[in-house]
Amino acid sequence: VYKRQMLQRNPDARQAGLDSFLFGQAATLLMRDVLTMAAFGIPALLLMLLFWKEFKLLSFDRDFGSSLGFPMQGLEILITSLLVVAIVIGLQAVGVVLMAAMVVAPAAAARQWTNQLGIMVTLAAVFGAIAGVSGALISSMGSGLSTGPVIVLCISAIVLFSLLFAPNRGLVWTWFSRRHNRNRLRSEQVLSNLYLLSQQHADAGHPHSADTLRVMGAGKKGAHASLALLAEQGFVVQQEDDRWALTPAGAEAARNMQKPGGAM
Repeated sequence: VYKRQMLQRNPDARQAGLDSFLFGQAATLLMRDVLTMAAFGIPALLLMLLFWKEFKLLSFDRDFGSSLGFPMQGLEILITSLLVVAIVIGLQAVGVVLMAAMVVAPAAAARQWTNQLGIMVTLAAVFGAIAGVSGALISSMGSGLSTGPVIVLCISAIVLFSLLFAPNRGLVWTWFSRRHNRNRLRSEQVLSNLYLLSQQHADAGHPHSADTLRVMGAGKKGAHASLALLAEQGFVVQQEDDRWALTPAGAEAARNMQKPGGAM
């Protein structure tokens, strides 16, 4: 009673209970709340599984689905209704403001790891569950930590990790891939230039200086780095005075590169 009277005297959102509506009250969920959420959530999941193929058509090729005779407008109403059910279920846990993040963030994180829709949906569910459990545990370890915002911070961390380190699509992975491709192309250029220089001599193993290769476009650091990489592959061998010569394997690889579509 005292707490209710105190809140009623406060000229802020708590007087109308808006703070709980905006940011949720996951820490105060009771068993009956969980049962209510399950009563609506399980049928929604079953409907999603039942109309999985139709929902894929609706999402990616609505016109093709219509040509097959599927009621696309009815399916759109159904998938929108399921989305509304998911949002309403999550309101009590994380609130209306943070629920927007919980709808978008798990899917954004899962998209970085796969190109297959089924795997992406499964990963999104797993990421959402991990964020919910970890957020609840973290918020219980300290005072003043609201469960809903901590859950959103956890899913945001998962999204950030996925954006940086996911294979094939992550920023770090992309940077390493581009660097590897750049070094490979530069090494192929150095090998090709060394092969062209060797064609001017009767001996295919005639050595040439690294400065010559640098002038031909590899750059000072690039030439030495590429020559070191080619030496590890057994394509070139270093001789005196920073001079380099092709090995038989290097000459063969360079000849293959001259063919259409050839590579090392």
